[in-house]
Amino acid sequence: MRSFHMWVLGILVTVFVVGLIGCSGGKKEAQKSAKGQVQTYDWFDGRPLYEVYVRAFSHAGDFENLREKLPELKRMGITTIWLMPVHPIGEDGRKGGMGCPYSVKDYFDVADEYGGLNNLEDLIGDAHSLGMRVMLDMVMNHVANDHVEMALHPDWYAQDSSGAFTREVADWSDVTDWNYDNPEVVTYLTRMLEYWAEEMDVDGFRCDVAAMVPDSFWKHVIPRIRKIKPDFFMLAEGWEPRLIDDGFQSVYDWDLYHRMKEHNEGGIDVDSLWLVIDRFKDMYPAGALPMRFIENHDENRSAEVFGWPQAKPYAALIFTLPGIPLIYSGQEVGATHRPSLFEKEPIDWDREGADEALAFYQDLLHMRQTSEILRKGDLTRIDPKDDADVLIFERSLNGKKVVVAINFTGQPYSTVLGPDLTVALEPYAYEVIER
Repeated sequence: MRSFHMWVLGILVTVFVVGLIGCSGGKKEAQKSAKGQVQTYDWFDGRPLYEVYVRAFSHAGDFENLREKLPELKRMGITTIWLMPVHPIGEDGRKGGMGCPYSVKDYFDVADEYGGLNNLEDLIGDAHSLGMRVMLDMVMNHVANDHVEMALHPDWYAQDSSGAFTREVADWSDVTDWNYDNPEVVTYLTRMLEYWAEEMDVDGFRCDVAAMVPDSFWKHVIPRIRKIKPDFFMLAEGWEPRLIDDGFQSVYDWDLYHRMKEHNEGGIDVDSLWLVIDRFKDMYPAGALPMRFIENHDENRSAEVFGWPQAKPYAALIFTLPGIPLIYSGQEVGATHRPSLFEKEPIDWDREGADEALAFYQDLLHMRQTSEILRKGDLTRIDPKDDADVLIFERSLNGKKVVVAINFTGQPYSTVLGPDLTVALEPYAYEVIER
């Protein structure tokens, strides 16, 4: 592994030249196939994504413990891990006792609480040896109020009329925004992302509040990353279709999440729920991958929001629709407590009901990983012509089909859809039927 100091030296040598390139942007066509579709690769196209908050993952809260659990995660059906930010956390304006991981003090270093840079490198190496991939959470809109370059380059950061460092979101008092009008910022952040892709061999980035970062930056930097790794995966925390044009392959399906909550509360019916599913393909370019979830680190736990077993049909839905289904670590054991971003609150892996929830999610993971139709097939709704709170749809690929039926109610359901197709569901259950 090349020292990160050499990368910093490279930044200082090329700052003005590459900075000018950064301002010119890039061609979005470079991210699409000849047919105009978003370029995807089998290792992430439709496969589940597992989000890990290292601080909360274990009582130790470090890479070593996660590294020991990799074979278990692989057996469970996890092949791609997204690590929430692992960098040192700022102290100026720090929130809580330990600070928020989204307040980054130094992009080129790794927090001691997790075990440091070498332990992260070992984790990535072990994951790769198991055939797994590792993504890093990158915070590109803002940094800690005491970021390591602040004293030397104050003009790299947003400032108000008095010269004080500032931010767009006032409540984010532990961070300061980048000044993307300065081409040196583009150069610095470009080199940083290249470092993690090339030197640390990570496989993708989840980019925090991506829509708050200038489109010109993404159009500049994403092609450069893909010159290092053509199959590099870019996930944007954002829903805006323009992010796909910027070079991201996947965006958050926030709309579906909020409609699922509304449906669970009785506010909408399954027809309205289907509308937001069907609308995605009309809003985004072909091949774009919605990242679908029933919880993540910004939302309360699904077992609390939906209840259990009421959460089960919604989990089944995201695992049988097109896109990328997400599991936030702890979700698979039905955790009801969302760990604080500012304190150390380990997941209770041995909670009551953990075995039942784990068996349920293992079935979903195995089904998703082994079914190319569910990962990549086309989607068509089947209308059972009744008023039941049930969704039935078909996934098809290369002449093969499966029918998916999901019961959102606490009552048994059955229907005959044809001479050779009968659906019978237990409460809050799903079924995948090969055709």
